[in-house]
Amino acid sequence: MRQLRAIVSREVGAFFHSAMAPVVLAGFLVAVGLFFTIFIFGYSDMSLAALQSPRAGNYINLAEGIFRPLVSNTVFFLMFLVPALTMRLFAPEFSSGRYDLLASWPVSDEAWVVGKWLSGLVAVLVMILCAAAYIGVVWVLGTPEVGPAFSAVLGELLFGGMLLAWGLLASSLFSHQMVAYFLAFIWSLLLFIVGSLERFLPGALGVAVRELSSLTHYERFSRGVIDSRDLIYFALMTIVPLVAATAVLGGRRLPAGRKAARWTTPALVLVIAVVVYALGLMWPVTWDLTGNKRYSLAPQTNQILDNLGDSLDQSGVADKIMVYAFYQRLDPARDITEALLKSCAQRSRHFRFRVIDPEVDLELVRKFDITSTRTMVVEAGERYTSVLQPEESALISAVYRLATGKLARICNLVGHGEHRIEADDRSGYSNYAQILYDQGYDVRPLALANLADVPDFCDVLVIAGPRLQPEPSELVAIERHLVRGGAVLALFDAPTPSGWVDWMAKWRVGLTGDVLVDVEQVGRRQGVGARTMIVSEEYGDHEIVRSLKGMATVFPLVQTLTMVGEPDSAVTGAILLQSSPKTWAETDPDTRFSGTPHFDRESDQVGPLPFGMVLELAIGPNPERPGRLVVIGNSEFLNNATVKLVGNRDLLLNAVGWLAREEGLINLRGRDPLSQPVVLSQTTKEVLGWGAVLGWPLLIGSLAFGLRLRHRRGNGKTRP
Repeated sequence: MRQLRAIVSREVGAFFHSAMAPVVLAGFLVAVGLFFTIFIFGYSDMSLAALQSPRAGNYINLAEGIFRPLVSNTVFFLMFLVPALTMRLFAPEFSSGRYDLLASWPVSDEAWVVGKWLSGLVAVLVMILCAAAYIGVVWVLGTPEVGPAFSAVLGELLFGGMLLAWGLLASSLFSHQMVAYFLAFIWSLLLFIVGSLERFLPGALGVAVRELSSLTHYERFSRGVIDSRDLIYFALMTIVPLVAATAVLGGRRLPAGRKAARWTTPALVLVIAVVVYALGLMWPVTWDLTGNKRYSLAPQTNQILDNLGDSLDQSGVADKIMVYAFYQRLDPARDITEALLKSCAQRSRHFRFRVIDPEVDLELVRKFDITSTRTMVVEAGERYTSVLQPEESALISAVYRLATGKLARICNLVGHGEHRIEADDRSGYSNYAQILYDQGYDVRPLALANLADVPDFCDVLVIAGPRLQPEPSELVAIERHLVRGGAVLALFDAPTPSGWVDWMAKWRVGLTGDVLVDVEQVGRRQGVGARTMIVSEEYGDHEIVRSLKGMATVFPLVQTLTMVGEPDSAVTGAILLQSSPKTWAETDPDTRFSGTPHFDRESDQVGPLPFGMVLELAIGPNPERPGRLVVIGNSEFLNNATVKLVGNRDLLLNAVGWLAREEGLINLRGRDPLSQPVVLSQTTKEVLGWGAVLGWPLLIGSLAFGLRLRHRRGNGKTRP
């Protein structure tokens, strides 16, 4: 260990006390600072456009817009600079004849190789940390995610360590520094771009070049994801050349006939490395460090992709799913979408994709009649469907439906003053319908007045806030729907017409007509807020709401539910939603819906009180397919004004997924892309521009130059 420290100290001192350090550091930081300025200015312009266009604003993210392109350019610069550091590690020793002297020292070849590699790693670490100052500047401008910044710097360090190892091997092979430089650079560049050949090579050969590519393995670090496959890759791609360099040094002292024997160990290490990496591919472990886990597939997505081959075989539509994503090349949403598609393709060999620029590939645009960018076409054989600006849930729902051939239909009851799915006003349900359309559901209105039964094609019947009495024949038709194993989503506001109240009592659900009041909101804003329930923890243990714990759902003017009648073994259920302990059910008709509510100890009940229930009705001939019923004492949480608030959309889709018996789609939701717009003033742009391109590089270069002068003066004073 003492010998290793001495070698590292000698080599680090030789670098920082030479003229090379200030030139390399300043030049590297000027290049990185120039690109940082370009990226931060472009991000500011995109942020301004995003604030003016909410549709684009969802994709303005600091990690994606600044960190990722900046570190990608940084590692490219390292490919030019690191060979310049490594070419001086061994080559000058050979050309000057000093190596013969060094070889006589009682120092092992392994110590020389590891010591010189560590010294180069120190120099690379200093360069990366100086460049990381640009990432630190982003914290002054906004609130970026810590995870992607950490993984990006870690990836740069691992990438630099790999380049150092291969550069050191090149330096040990040749005594001419420029030959060593070009060999290290060409090999590093080849490793960087070899993955682009994947599309031109068949089968296993294409997979091999992809896994060999350093860009493939660095890319996940740049996104904020640490993957065990990438850690193993960089570790092995560092160890193998270091072992080979040790063999080269040892062979220099041997006769020509015995040098070949020194390569037995590197060959064995290479074989072991291939085996270890192959095992690592079989059991990968991934850590998504992004703030919203946007690069982690939902468990339901993984389940659907894992069963994709079986689903395609059973439906017989095709042997794979092909996804065409139409995104313009400079669209900020393109990277996020491509990362999602790559994750899906890595999970299942039956999932393939292409990201297409609609301005270039006009043939596919015409084939699928693409009229808008940010459109995905999911194709299975001769069948395909289009999804506009999809997130994970919408994409995988389309994949699931094409693979299985299933299409669930949602029928909204009309004729009793219910919310209309075509209405665009505040109380309309057009946003509700669009959300279901995006998930691949067929949504349509249904009038039962002239029908004897709910149609067989209706998988889920939605009763959304009826204000008029039902006809007895309609209730009979709905009951028949439940008897044959159908499903109903019943949303009732207070006051509920008595016909609906009596019908729900048949299933032991009582609609009280009382309105929940939040104690903490009373008196803050008269008539507003106190009657709005926000649920974040008061969920039941049913699969519909189990994943919503910690996520808020918002319900204005909620009526409470209660159990009525005698116990019935054919009716089983559970509570989905309930109010907090700091609520009460207002029974006073004068203050139930407006005015300042007052708690009456004699008539008002104290929370927690249920207002959402789930029931299974074993009333049909097939006990294995009971009717399903979800009852919520509010319909306004799904209107155009509230359906997209926080977790309301997730509650809707979870409930519909369970009712439609598509449990595999429950909890399959897209993530908030963490919009982080930053708009810079002209003064801030000038300060950042000059500081990044000149100020910081000159400061670091001056410090390195001052260290060199101090060393020279110290040496001059000690001379006799």
